[in-house]
Amino acid sequence: MEVRTLPEALRTLMEQRGWTQSELAHQLGVSQAWISKDCRGVADTGLARAQELLARVGWEVRFSPSVEEPVERREFLVAAASVVFAPSAASSNPYLDPDYVRALADSLARGRYELGGLPLAARALTHIRQVSALQAVSLSDQVQTAASDLMYQASIALYDAGMLGQSEHASLIALDLAHHGQHFAAQARAYDALSRVSLYRGDAPRAVQHAQRGLRIPDLPASRESSLHMRLGRSLAAVKGHDGEARSALERALETRGLSPFAEAALGGDVAIGLSHLGQYDQADRLLRDAAHAMGQWSLLFQAQYLGRQAQTAIRAGRPTLTAEHMQALARALPFIGSARVNSRTREILQRTEAWERIPEIRSARENLHGMLPPDSSSS
Repeated sequence: MEVRTLPEALRTLMEQRGWTQSELAHQLGVSQAWISKDCRGVADTGLARAQELLARVGWEVRFSPSVEEPVERREFLVAAASVVFAPSAASSNPYLDPDYVRALADSLARGRYELGGLPLAARALTHIRQVSALQAVSLSDQVQTAASDLMYQASIALYDAGMLGQSEHASLIALDLAHHGQHFAAQARAYDALSRVSLYRGDAPRAVQHAQRGLRIPDLPASRESSLHMRLGRSLAAVKGHDGEARSALERALETRGLSPFAEAALGGDVAIGLSHLGQYDQADRLLRDAAHAMGQWSLLFQAQYLGRQAQTAIRAGRPTLTAEHMQALARALPFIGSARVNSRTREILQRTEAWERIPEIRSARENLHGMLPPDSSSS
């Protein structure tokens, strides 16, 4: 059994052992008011204190990578095998087993990091259908939280596959499940996904609203809060007359400390995209270069995304030689992934560089980039 937050752990203890809040408070040596606040996620309990309290009832705190970050292949395979060969005794439907659902979420995340969203689209749609069928059933908090994780991952996979309507639908399911499970961080993550989809659709005002709603949620982890500030900044950068607010939000995101190396690299690359739209080309290129270099060890998809953004930034800055360099790097990355977003960005780069066709470096880069596009993309 695995739970991911102290509130979830407390609710699980009461459910498994049939305790009331008063009985759990007695076992832990705390007040019922404290239990009530922590179950709602509004108490600020430090890690050492949480370890001490859970040890009193035979539980321990363990550390493992977030579902939003890459995991080692062996760790992932062991986790997946454990849920395949140890089905839950509670139900014949594996989607009612939170450990199984978390493994599915991990699988989608891992696949997206390695391959992009296109190869995962059919699988993501299957998960949406299965989870949607559960919503009429009375679900435990653990299942709701795990299913919210899965719907978030399905949303991001479909977003990368260019299926924006289905992506938004999955994000809304993730948000609904997080609300019912009273999981604040999962609610914020769903708003993050909704902001992402809205901006990609060209609805910047709506993207701003989603990011702002996420930021109003209390007690968010630093990684989620910084991501929402980044989403807000990028969305504001697309709204005329809000450049100052956009820069402030992006700068606040970059000020975040204590992130994992993966999260820090991804945040820097994503902030750079907003800075590029604000005309801060030198800083954007520097951040994108660092992010693309770092991401090679974790995600081919992210690396290709940032390489494409580097090319777009150089185009906006009017630097053909630098553009050609980034285009050549992107061409080498394309065969490794299947991403509608990367394909679309590549077509845009080809279109935007037509005016520079007579420059030898650009002509060579355009030929290579066009040759690496999938057939259905290169003809578009």
